[in-house]
Amino acid sequence: MTTVGEDVKYVTVPGLQADAAWHWVAEAGNLVFTSGAVPHDESGDIGEDLSAGAQADRAFANLERALQAAGSSMDRIVKITGYLTDPDSLPEIRTVRDKWIPKRPPSTFVYVAGLVDPRMLIEFEAIAVKS
Repeated sequence: MTTVGEDVKYVTVPGLQADAAWHWVAEAGNLVFTSGAVPHDESGDIGEDLSAGAQADRAFANLERALQAAGSSMDRIVKITGYLTDPDSLPEIRTVRDKWIPKRPPSTFVYVAGLVDPRMLIEFEAIAVKS
């Protein structure tokens, strides 16, 4: 964990890509802000030919790890944003989202031309309250 001033802390997340050039989570008071959770495994690999739903499931698992490292959880999310590269995948991704986040907090989906890795179809970032 890195402290930035009195109220902001950056959290290291076990099991997520350790060599990332950024922090996965920032804590500010009672709030938790995540970096974009993407569908990579612990080695940083995305794999080939994963469906949008499978990628969303993996990204939500990474998001859950990030929130837990900061003392929060998926059911404490107060805002979720999803970035999608394929508008046709929205129904499949919503189904996965509703499995991981059944309380349905405010949610925004944004269609983008691409993400940092062309194999990525989805990325999520969240704001949550600490438990």
